[in-house]
Amino acid sequence: MKQEYRFSGGERGRFHLGDGEEPRTPFAADKPGWLGPAGPMGRFVAELAQKTLNAYRESPKLVTEHANLEYDTAHGGYAHRQLFELVQNSADALLDAPNGSSILLRLTERALYCADNGKPIDESGVEGLAFAHISNKRNTAAIGRFGLGFKSVLGVSDAPEFYSRPGSFRFDKEGAAKRIEKIAPAERYPVLRLPEPIDPRSDMDGDEDLRELMTWATNIVRLPLKEGTRDELARQMRDFPPEFLLFVDHVRYLSFENGEFSRSYTLRKSEGTLYLDTGENASRWRLFETTHRLSPQASDDRRTLDDEGEVRIQWAAPLDRISDAGKFWAFFPTDTASLVAGILNAPWKTNEDRSNLLRGPFNEELIAAAATMIAGALPALATNDDPARHLDALPRRRERGDSELADHLRRQLFSDLHGRQVLPDQDGNLRTRHELRYPPSELTPGRQIHKAPFDRWAAYAERPRDWLHHRALTADRLAIVDRLFDPEGEPPRWPTSGAPRSTTAEWLEALTDTGNSLNPVEASKAAVQTAALIPGEVRAKSELGKIVLTAANTWIAPDPQRIFLSEGGLNYGGNVEKRALYVHPKLMSNRDTLSALKLLGLTTPSPETEFREIVERIKTAEDGQGLTDEIYHEFWNRSRALAVEDARDVVDHACGSWQNSVPWRKIRVRALSGTWLSLHSVLMPGKIVPVDRNQDSRAT
Repeated sequence: MKQEYRFSGGERGRFHLGDGEEPRTPFAADKPGWLGPAGPMGRFVAELAQKTLNAYRESPKLVTEHANLEYDTAHGGYAHRQLFELVQNSADALLDAPNGSSILLRLTERALYCADNGKPIDESGVEGLAFAHISNKRNTAAIGRFGLGFKSVLGVSDAPEFYSRPGSFRFDKEGAAKRIEKIAPAERYPVLRLPEPIDPRSDMDGDEDLRELMTWATNIVRLPLKEGTRDELARQMRDFPPEFLLFVDHVRYLSFENGEFSRSYTLRKSEGTLYLDTGENASRWRLFETTHRLSPQASDDRRTLDDEGEVRIQWAAPLDRISDAGKFWAFFPTDTASLVAGILNAPWKTNEDRSNLLRGPFNEELIAAAATMIAGALPALATNDDPARHLDALPRRRERGDSELADHLRRQLFSDLHGRQVLPDQDGNLRTRHELRYPPSELTPGRQIHKAPFDRWAAYAERPRDWLHHRALTADRLAIVDRLFDPEGEPPRWPTSGAPRSTTAEWLEALTDTGNSLNPVEASKAAVQTAALIPGEVRAKSELGKIVLTAANTWIAPDPQRIFLSEGGLNYGGNVEKRALYVHPKLMSNRDTLSALKLLGLTTPSPETEFREIVERIKTAEDGQGLTDEIYHEFWNRSRALAVEDARDVVDHACGSWQNSVPWRKIRVRALSGTWLSLHSVLMPGKIVPVDRNQDSRAT
């Protein structure tokens, strides 16, 4: 794995161009030098501080107001977000810097440094740091909006310093208090309202880290640390989420240094896929986004007045762990689960510490827009190998403790999917939920999936295409399919809800449907082998349908009482009825199919069965049509395999009492003349009728 950043060997801050190349600092020849207090920016900073002092002189109560705001920010919701805020400010600086791509944070025993090679700070940027709620990052893709985040640094430093090539300045708690006290005494004084211009070159002489960073950086924040704050910053560094880079893909390198601990996060984009490398592992992502214009109601509920009512929403979908439920992010993680895979990122309205989303028209409208975006993007997560893969990204069913906003997203998303092509057919093409047929529920009981019959069914090349793809036949994915038929995306609330399932017979007969099958022998093989793979306890309770091809090219269910295996060499003759009682010889000649037929209970017919079959043929023949000498010959031959009483019982059962039975009269016996006559037309040889062909040709 290529290391984009080298930390050891005295080369901290040096970035690699590629394999085999020497490391270099990301320093561009067109970067200007570091200007001192006499430059335009230095003069602006001094004037800004003086104007603030004048305002305090005119309105002394502003001192306490500003001091309290800074204290609340540094010790309230932003108390443990210093690295988040510094990194996002650097990311915003890189946004409009054509050659900028790198952010480096370094923690030493005495200070924290944050350096980037982005766009240098300008006058509006200085004002954004010095004041609150006047951020210059409006109507842009910048992620820092409130102008409050930088004030969090007061939780770890009393003298924050900002070095930029056009001009550098510092804030100093003690110095600010002395200046303000002279004109507006108060119990507490603000720190970040009075920037002081400084000379970066004199500061770099006594700081090796600062001097090194100034060789390539455009902006550097240096925070001399308060006692006891280093461990907290080290924790933030260890816990920093690398997925932040997914939403600022203009940032290629994000590196952390803390003594022996060093880590670099890199982002690479190729053919629509984002590759995020943490040095310890790599992950693949797809990023989707949309811009939503707020309604008047949602606009009134927003926290800031930026973007002129347009809000960007992003969804980072993981390609490696797509089934893991994700969270809402406001460029950094919140504690509110979204339950959709990956990260749903937007400038959500959150509580003070940005840990949880708040209810209200703003968030609810953004969630509805996000649901539409996700529904449209979902098919892009399917693959040729797994056309049902995207279903894993959808929310699980509702559970106790889910937030109302997660429920809102789930309802909106499933509702939006109802009319979309989202379920794969047998070719992997996505169709709407009503365009497909669904497998029998008997084969997918609860979380158990009887996989073998599904695999055999799907292996038949001429199977119908309008059935749900077999890769969707997992417990979790079928649960998603069922929820697509519920208005709120919840599990079926009664047995008949959810996806409309076929019967086992319909599912098997779909293979042998003459309208679909061009090769009935192969279709029957596939259906029979599939049926044999169904577990016996399930098969015993299910109708299997007409899936066995007979020797007469008709279809019949695998009923051991109605269809039989034939012995080798059996001559069916031209009798269609007889051929319809036996399995097609091409099925018999296939070893796997023959084994399946036997597993389904089919056997060669017993002597009694064979005799019963010929009796039925004689009985059902109308007006004696089709009753040839051959049939009568077969009748008497088969009867001899049974005891006389058993043969008589078969005929009686089929034809009724012989005395008054018309079917009995169809039975013929061969006379001495060689002709076949009815039983009522012949005499038995004996004392009355001697066995003499010349005496009476009617004798048997």
